[in-house]
Amino acid sequence: MKTTILRALTILVPSAYVISNKTVLTLHNFRFPSIFLSWQLSIALLVIILVYRQYVMTLTLSDLQSYVMGSLFLTFSLYFGSRALSVLPIPVFISGQILGTHVVKGIGQLRTAKSLSITIIALQSLTSVIMLPLFILLLNKADAYIVLCFLCHILSTCAMIGLGKTPSDLESTIKQAVVKIVVAISSLLIYGTLTGELVKAGKYDFSKTHFKVYLMCSGVLSASTFVVRGWSFRSGKLQFRLVFQYVAVLILGYWYDYNGDVTRNRDLLISFYFLFLLLVDTYLAKTSSVDSTKTVPVDQV
Repeated sequence: MKTTILRALTILVPSAYVISNKTVLTLHNFRFPSIFLSWQLSIALLVIILVYRQYVMTLTLSDLQSYVMGSLFLTFSLYFGSRALSVLPIPVFISGQILGTHVVKGIGQLRTAKSLSITIIALQSLTSVIMLPLFILLLNKADAYIVLCFLCHILSTCAMIGLGKTPSDLESTIKQAVVKIVVAISSLLIYGTLTGELVKAGKYDFSKTHFKVYLMCSGVLSASTFVVRGWSFRSGKLQFRLVFQYVAVLILGYWYDYNGDVTRNRDLLISFYFLFLLLVDTYLAKTSSVDSTKTVPVDQV
């Protein structure tokens, strides 16, 4: 029973995290990513230190140097991702993340596989040719600035995961998370101060009860996703859990953004088709001995 509950949490928590972010950014129009993200990451850092303090206490200077580049890519990914999520429907946003995962896996196969068959190369190329125009179709009504932000989000995420070091155990995962969070908070606060976002956010009406609830929930869920990721790492089958996370957030996002509008079924079908191609990627990664953990997390927003 306990195991079943933990598995359910690893799927539902990241999905709820995306929904809470969308609510704060869109419904309550709190579009100050540097401040919003700094709040979330601060709560996450506090929880990580409390839950995994035995790993945090062993951080060294070499750890900081190893993860600093990935930290900068994380900052770019989070900031531009929040900008895009504030406007784009969740199914469209998640489809872009699946596309990013496909790119990361394709690059990973070319870099690390000892030998690739013509069949695998052909399948990867075919899925890329199919996915790109379909994703452009999803973005056909989006503002050019939002498309640019989303492109920067995907590229930054792919660079962070594709070029970064893959943690080999839970301890290195926690150390990497702590370094990335500290660098991201520092960078976001500096940016928010220089651009005036901090001053603008100070003028926002924080008295609304619903806003306070969602803001608090976003912070708690942000921290919970890191803890949940630690559970997934311990129990294995991380790739399998991520697929179910995508399914959950796509379904919730469909009802959140479209209210069950059947005229928007096309977007949902395209999203689930992308998800099917992600499963194909996973199979190809296993057959070609490629690291399948290099995947864009659902909660990377």
